Amino acid sequence: MLERDECLGQLTDLIAGCAGGTGATGIISGAVGFGKTALLDVLLARAAACRYTVLGAVGSQVEREFPYAVVEQLFRGAELAEAGTGLQASLQRAKEQKSLLGSEAGAAQAMQACHGLLVELSAHRPVVLCVDDIQHADPQSLACLLYLIRRCRRIPVTILLTLGPSGIAPGEGVLAELACRPGVVHVRLGAFDPGGMARLIADRFGQAAAEQYAPGFFAMSGGNPLLAQALLSDHTARQTVPEAGYSPVAADLFREASVACTRRSGPNGLRVARGIAIANGAGSPALLAQLVELEKCDVESAMRILTESRLLEGLRFRHPAIRAAVLDDMSAVDRTRLYHRAAGLLRNEGAPAIVVAQHLIAGGTVEDDWAPQLLMDAAEQALGEDRVSLAGQCLQLAASCCHDQSQSHVIKANLARIKWRDQPEAAVRIMLSLVGPARTGDLPGAIRLKVAHRLLMQGRVSEAVEIGGPLFAAHADEAQGDCLTLELDVTRLWLAFTYPPAYQQLTGLASPTRLHQAPSYQIGRPRLSAIHTLWAVLKRGADDVLAAEAERVLQHLPAEDDTISSLNSAIAALVYADRLESAAAWCGQLQTVATERRAPTWHALFTSTRAMIALRKGALRTAAESAEATLRSMSVEAWGVEIGMPLATAIEARTGIGDHAASAELVNTPVPKGLLETRFGLHYLYARGRHYLATGYYDAALADFILCGEKAQAWELDSPTLAPWRIGAVEVWLQRGHRERASRLADEHLALVKRVQRRTLGVALRVQAVTRAPSQRIELLGKAVDTLQSAGDRYELALTLVELCGAHQWQGEAAQARLLLRQAWRLASECGAEGLCSSLMPKPVTVTQVEQPRSLPPADDMAANVLSEAELRVCSLAARGHTNREISDRLFITVSTVEQHLTRAYRKLNIRHRRELPVSLAS
Repeated sequence: MLERDECLGQLTDLIAGCAGGTGATGIISGAVGFGKTALLDVLLARAAACRYTVLGAVGSQVEREFPYAVVEQLFRGAELAEAGTGLQASLQRAKEQKSLLGSEAGAAQAMQACHGLLVELSAHRPVVLCVDDIQHADPQSLACLLYLIRRCRRIPVTILLTLGPSGIAPGEGVLAELACRPGVVHVRLGAFDPGGMARLIADRFGQAAAEQYAPGFFAMSGGNPLLAQALLSDHTARQTVPEAGYSPVAADLFREASVACTRRSGPNGLRVARGIAIANGAGSPALLAQLVELEKCDVESAMRILTESRLLEGLRFRHPAIRAAVLDDMSAVDRTRLYHRAAGLLRNEGAPAIVVAQHLIAGGTVEDDWAPQLLMDAAEQALGEDRVSLAGQCLQLAASCCHDQSQSHVIKANLARIKWRDQPEAAVRIMLSLVGPARTGDLPGAIRLKVAHRLLMQGRVSEAVEIGGPLFAAHADEAQGDCLTLELDVTRLWLAFTYPPAYQQLTGLASPTRLHQAPSYQIGRPRLSAIHTLWAVLKRGADDVLAAEAERVLQHLPAEDDTISSLNSAIAALVYADRLESAAAWCGQLQTVATERRAPTWHALFTSTRAMIALRKGALRTAAESAEATLRSMSVEAWGVEIGMPLATAIEARTGIGDHAASAELVNTPVPKGLLETRFGLHYLYARGRHYLATGYYDAALADFILCGEKAQAWELDSPTLAPWRIGAVEVWLQRGHRERASRLADEHLALVKRVQRRTLGVALRVQAVTRAPSQRIELLGKAVDTLQSAGDRYELALTLVELCGAHQWQGEAAQARLLLRQAWRLASECGAEGLCSSLMPKPVTVTQVEQPRSLPPADDMAANVLSEAELRVCSLAARGHTNREISDRLFITVSTVEQHLTRAYRKLNIRHRRELPVSLAS
């Protein structure tokens, strides 16, 4: 009775006036579920408490065709049997005469008998006569009630009626007359407002819960009291603790109340509600009328009733739970029939393909000839909106209802492309299922090429050559505007640096030499430009032009299913060009895009590349964790030969950390056949060799490094930034005491490095330095330190500082060695290189001793006196091993300002390198 006090008081006064001998009539109206019956029950209870005679009846749609059904209910009580004998006889005569045309005598007798009985009853005590759902009363009873209302104003009889929404019953004229009679009190019940909803919840759960729950409860029920009470009861059963932003959960009672409201919304209410549930906002009232096979005016009337009950908002249910309840109340046969009918009507009305497709999907199997093509169009539209799951459902249904075998194969290929975003294993299986049709030529050339590509990724080279070889031969001289020719050009170039043995077999060319003339960035062909950039970086080394080309591709090429590989190639070009900061930034942006567009496979590919970037920046733990996470995200089958990249990164990172057990487990991971015939295999061989070297298996390590080198040279991919096999071989030869052989390899490696590749140059200088005599190392290592500091590889910088420390120790420069050792340990600790940290300072006390030296060289004491405060801050961080970029970030100054401070400080202290900074500055 919340928010019903005024109505209750008004009608209670009406009943109280009956005791004074005056009759009255009260009508309670309101939408379905608004509590009319509940209010009537309270009033009857009060009347009974005052010892009034209460006569009650309920109107029913089922009994509307039975004459005087409501009147008989009113006077059926056992205590009225004797008094109502005359009434029963009159009713019987009225029923018998009903069939006689124009006869009204029986009806008049029945009305008079009812009135006489009420007069007799009210002579003893006041009478309250009530009819619930008067809109469903039979016409004869309605006429009789109207007669009583006109004649009972002077006897102690109160008549109470509940009236549903307008348009719910055929007897509108009689009901209108009832409502307009003089002396009739009409109260209309409304929905709860948000404040009323809060009070309702507070009465049940307390004020704290009301503040948390009220918005969600009101949004879901619309203030409909029946729905609100059902939600409260469902919530009570769940025993949920109040929390901010809580949304109620629709359980059994709410669903039952929703269905009850639709069933009580008139003869067409349920039918229209089911149509609305099927259409789900699509179409118009006219289409809805065709769907449920009713006149438009009947549909609009039913919609008004449902809207008044707060079930609808426009052409949709106000909450999905209400729609779900209505759909569940239908049989499966009816649902399927209506969904298919709705799809056909929507298509004829010109609705978007994706809307029609959703109805076809909900309905299940279809037989319409137009369905497969429409579903394919809808899939493309859904994919453009990043609704990957819906796109997949469209194509799955299209494949099941397509009777054209060739078109069915095309649908499957498109389905595989879509599923690659989030279900790569399923995509692989679908593509491999098309190997047979590809062999027999039942697939278009572009799809045959994709099948061949998938076979290559699985290491099935001979099958890929059988399917793809004829395509390359047939289109060798095709015009560049041909779409298939573009795909062939992209694939040919990709094979040249990713799968060289397969390149020769597929294209018939012994060497990709002629691709030197491949164009650079091409307007309209950015995918080819991206692949060309990576190929050029690996073939002839990096330069500013190629780096700019990669950046341009990344700026202009959108992320789509067909472009992800090209985008990843452009980022890889930046990585191999040692543009690690730029590569990391682009990787981060594309990872965000992949997350927003719900494409976990895209995310895995970019995460793999970002792990390699982290490895080359010396962030070993980040590299290991990222690479291992991406390995877990997809199976070996889904990765194919590309698994070599994240696997190599994880092995090399774990080896650098010193976690040799983890790296051994990774080395023993099964890999696809054909991995070692790819660029990814070079990374894998080098990483495995690093693991063998770190664990003392020098023969195995050397074998991997040499095999890596032989393949790289044979494929014309002997790039120092790809898999620096000579560096690994140098370290093996040094372990075995073959310094001359190691020196020759180190010189060869350095000769291949371009000066703009700062990280690669720094590593090459370090390796060359360790092959020289101790007296020759300091200068080379100093250059390596400066180069690696600007490049940002903290792990390689730590290794170089360790070598430089040893060189200074050999020359007896203990203070400088201590400073370098401290810097190396700090860097190794930040990188997560636990093994290197342990080798430098195995005991915590050693760290303390280095951090707090007992005595400092005399020159250290004057540093603080000759340097300005700004110079002192910069030099202090530089002495601790921080790069210029890190100093800039910490002090909020530009890199140029850092360099100026260091230059002035070097001049004041009469030194040339940061490694000569006094030890005292580091503390």
